[in-house]
Amino acid sequence: MTAYFSSTVSSFIKIPENEISAALHAKYAADGFSSQYTTQTEAWNITIPILQREFKSLLQMSPNAAEWVVLLEYPLYRLRRRIDVLILCPAAIVVVELKVGETSFRSLDRRQVEEYALDLRDFHAKSRGLCLLPVLWCTEADITSYLPKINAGEVTEVCVVGRYGLAGFLTQLSRIASTKHYEVHEWEAGQYRPVPNVVEAATTLFAGHGVREIAQADATNLDASARRVVEIIQESKQNQRRSIIFVAGVPGSGKTLAGLQVVHGAVESGAEDKGDIVYLSGNTPLVVVLREALARDEARRRKARGEKPQLAEARSSVRTRIQHIIDFLREYLTNDDGSAPHEHVIVFDEAQRAWDEEYGRKKFGRAASEPSLLLDIMGRHPDWCSIVALVGGGQEINTGENGIAEWGKALRGLSPTELADWRVYGPPNFVEGSAATANLGAGRLPGVDGVVIEPDLELAVPLRSFRSPSLSQWVSLVLDGDAPKAKALASELGEYPIIIVRSPDLARQWLRDSSRGERRFGLVASSGARRLRAEGLGVTLNATDGSAIAQWYLNEPGDVRSSFALEVPANEYTTQGLELDFVGLCWGGDLIWNDDSWKCRQFRGNSWANVSGERQRFIKNSYRVLMTRGREGLVIWVPSGSKEDPTRNPKHFDRTAEFLVKCGAQHELVKDA
Repeated sequence: MTAYFSSTVSSFIKIPENEISAALHAKYAADGFSSQYTTQTEAWNITIPILQREFKSLLQMSPNAAEWVVLLEYPLYRLRRRIDVLILCPAAIVVVELKVGETSFRSLDRRQVEEYALDLRDFHAKSRGLCLLPVLWCTEADITSYLPKINAGEVTEVCVVGRYGLAGFLTQLSRIASTKHYEVHEWEAGQYRPVPNVVEAATTLFAGHGVREIAQADATNLDASARRVVEIIQESKQNQRRSIIFVAGVPGSGKTLAGLQVVHGAVESGAEDKGDIVYLSGNTPLVVVLREALARDEARRRKARGEKPQLAEARSSVRTRIQHIIDFLREYLTNDDGSAPHEHVIVFDEAQRAWDEEYGRKKFGRAASEPSLLLDIMGRHPDWCSIVALVGGGQEINTGENGIAEWGKALRGLSPTELADWRVYGPPNFVEGSAATANLGAGRLPGVDGVVIEPDLELAVPLRSFRSPSLSQWVSLVLDGDAPKAKALASELGEYPIIIVRSPDLARQWLRDSSRGERRFGLVASSGARRLRAEGLGVTLNATDGSAIAQWYLNEPGDVRSSFALEVPANEYTTQGLELDFVGLCWGGDLIWNDDSWKCRQFRGNSWANVSGERQRFIKNSYRVLMTRGREGLVIWVPSGSKEDPTRNPKHFDRTAEFLVKCGAQHELVKDA
């Protein structure tokens, strides 16, 4: 990844302004931003002379800065932004956000430049181990920071520079020796391999960028998987046949990103040419958040182009590509005339949560499972169709959700003639089950002309916890009750902290202290943790309140409706498929450690009742979902309980906290805020 413009400081001050501007314009247009040409031209015409003036002053005070390198407009595709100025000097990488004419340092701008530095630290290979120094430069402000302590491998606090300019600030930096030697040209050529969250990925893809630009290509076969699915869709169209394609993945492995990339890739490749591919999910919160994020992003991009934002119009447009599975089914099952759907391809996310016959009877008056209904509806096409089922394991959290096994049952329920019309593609161990499907397999499929096994259809590397791909495995060991193995694995979690606290205020403090830049944090709790009400957390984010969900995930710090407020926790239904950077899990009385095993309970009336079987599996899976939502860290608040309240027995919570510590979580004593 290269900047739009690069030169040494000594060369930069000698190059004519129009030559620098022309170079920037060429890269700008090549990156697809030609529609904003005039606005950006005006900005560069102002900033280039200011920069040249400051660097001339710098060389007068510090001639040894002559060979420092200046990079202008350095793209960060994960954030869909560009760093205004990067200065590569021996002591640090200086990340500059320039605000011409600004008289004050806004907290929003501080978070922005800090996020740039954090992004380089986390995802730019050659930045690891170097000091990154974020600087907010407001040209009409009065204050300039002192230089902070420079330590290798750290992102410093945000420094502010005012009207007296950047030169004096950089002069201080020129007097500091290198903390870690690096080659400037190697840094410029260093690979930027970000791991976007699902909202960042969706907005980037729908803005026209491919997954190669935003995904960690060396850590996952996500790109290969999405590409192979698009190829199968193309083959199905060319050969006029029906196909069902199963893509399996462990929690956080990028299944949703793969699905969105399939939609994007099918449009880009021409596999669909009539708007006949749609992304479907039964996860209401995921659909709500993706739709709102894409609509807000489209409105922002329109505004940047000088057009009227029209948020309502953007929301309407997004609905055609991202739909709720119930809306899709209702369209073709209510007043059903047997006609084929408009869409030839559906990408069904979280297909492991597809419901069974009993739920189908309640919802649509048909004794048919969700997979059976989809096979029936898509099978109405006389020519061709494809169903892409994105399947995770160990995340079934509702009655009637039977994972990939329900799909196998639906296929076996077809007549031999109907079954022969379908070509089935699946990952390794698709029939038997694997870790990616929580060992739930589709089962034998007699009558199918051979299941086509494709290695690229399994996503085995967790991306969500980019600091530690071992997190989901650690969570599985904890929920299996295997403390020795969990503790051994905990040593491999690296920079991913898992902290135990016994006070909600300590959990909130840890989240606020740990998060920097624009990293999002929030509280989560099981929907069955009913007695958290006594601790002041009686309400969780409701899965039917779409507006509240979108605001919780998308609104900025300072908005009491956002996750940053740490007032309303999300639950397993409002977090599945979504993610935060730092998570505060509020442990409930529905899952407690009882000396040698987990006890799963349900609150009924005025007391807890033990549960077993399917309900026990759902409770454990709820905690599996909640414990794997954090990309960078997890703090678990285990309440202290109350001796006066039998529904909050302190011994239950003490044993639970002790067990989690035995599993390798750190019991951190944090001073009260």
